[in-house]
Amino acid sequence: MHIRRLQSGFRYVLRPVLLRIFRVRVTYKASTKAVLSSGEPCILVCNHVSLLDGVIVALASPVPLAFAVDTEYSRGAGAAARFLKTLAWLGFGKVISIDATAPFGIRTLLTELKQGGRVMVFPEGCISESGQRGVDQPGVKWLADRSGIAVAELEIRGAEHSRLFAKRGSAIWPQIRLFF
Repeated sequence: MHIRRLQSGFRYVLRPVLLRIFRVRVTYKASTKAVLSSGEPCILVCNHVSLLDGVIVALASPVPLAFAVDTEYSRGAGAAARFLKTLAWLGFGKVISIDATAPFGIRTLLTELKQGGRVMVFPEGCISESGQRGVDQPGVKWLADRSGIAVAELEIRGAEHSRLFAKRGSAIWPQIRLFF
């Protein structure tokens, strides 16, 4: 119980600070906010334009989410894996490893939904080079069909301009908008 209070305090303090550092402005759609505040399970999807996208969504979300993350990033030995583990420990959500060659991760997402969780998926399966939403992989449709849960869409704009975190960025620290 004490750990949860500590995590909640960290989220309360870190959320606005980190969003400001990353220069993120968040606009909450009434429909998405209603879905999240209802306590019901939901599937959130978003365009994937940079390595920061999951962090930005985790920071902006009013509730912790379960994130579908490629195994290379979630279990690798690099800084990305350590950062994801730190965010999960701080209570910003949890990471579920997804591998396109094995069904275990997507089934874990389905179990999460059946237990009342909220799942965040970047349905293209990779970072877009243009900043536009790419072709969705079949996993999200499978997840929605099997769970019977509707999909709510988020949109990130501006992160694709980051020279540090995007594929073809030209700005060091661009202004980012998240429509949640």
